[in-house]
Amino acid sequence: MIAMIPNRAKGFTLIELMVALVIGLLVTLVVLQAYLGGLGTQRAQTDAARAQESSRIAFDLLAHSLRQAGYKNPKAPGLGFCDSTTERIATINDPATISPTAATLVGSTVTIANNSDAVKVRYFGEGLPVAPFTTDNSIRDCLGNPVAPNVLAEDTFFVAADANNNNEPTLFCYTTNAATRGNVPLVAGVESMQILYGDDNDADGIVNRYIHGGSISAPNNIRSVKLSIIARTPGASAVDRSAQQINHFGADYSSVASGDAGMIFTTPSDGRTRRHTSTTIALRNLCPV
Repeated sequence: MIAMIPNRAKGFTLIELMVALVIGLLVTLVVLQAYLGGLGTQRAQTDAARAQESSRIAFDLLAHSLRQAGYKNPKAPGLGFCDSTTERIATINDPATISPTAATLVGSTVTIANNSDAVKVRYFGEGLPVAPFTTDNSIRDCLGNPVAPNVLAEDTFFVAADANNNNEPTLFCYTTNAATRGNVPLVAGVESMQILYGDDNDADGIVNRYIHGGSISAPNNIRSVKLSIIARTPGASAVDRSAQQINHFGADYSSVASGDAGMIFTTPSDGRTRRHTSTTIALRNLCPV
């Protein structure tokens, strides 16, 4: 008679199961950390790209308007910029408030962010200088609207909090060419703007020095504009979240400048990355020296 050997029960022991669970959790943790790290890197890169794009767009808008400063068709009737008291540019240095509609920008209708400078650019529209005075659309205001020929337009740029966008610091423009639209937000994330003016103080056609708006005594001597902008990222993606000091024009300017407190911007400790960029724009429509 053959004895029957019972089959042994097959499966995992409790220890084997626990080891498998631990290994699975470790693998999941590693994969999750890699995913979150990649997601954070992607978010930081996207935010940095948006800050860079904000700076580029702000420079494009400001440069377009500044290059039109002082323009008037010489064949159009009436006085121009060089034969009247109308200045091509009006500026205000480190204001707490401004009035975009005021000729000198002095007023209190708008609270300016971070002691940023403000600038008003004046120019005339282009088209037929005689009846029917048809515009050719070659001269446009800061909002993209064509300016009628021989009509004076004024674009005022400033940085303020946008109440319709969580008080995000924003580059605004007010233009007399579309005054009914009021102060229009152009570029969100622009946190600080400082401006220096290339002064030809000996009338030889060459810039001798760069000065802030409060030091300008003869606006017709200004031949170029140096813009400096600090734009911040939308999200808090910075590794170093401590406050930083950003000098708009460097230590050489700081050592000689006076009355220009806005040239040094201290960032809040909010974890946002800032991008500081600057450029110089030559003014095209100059009065003869």
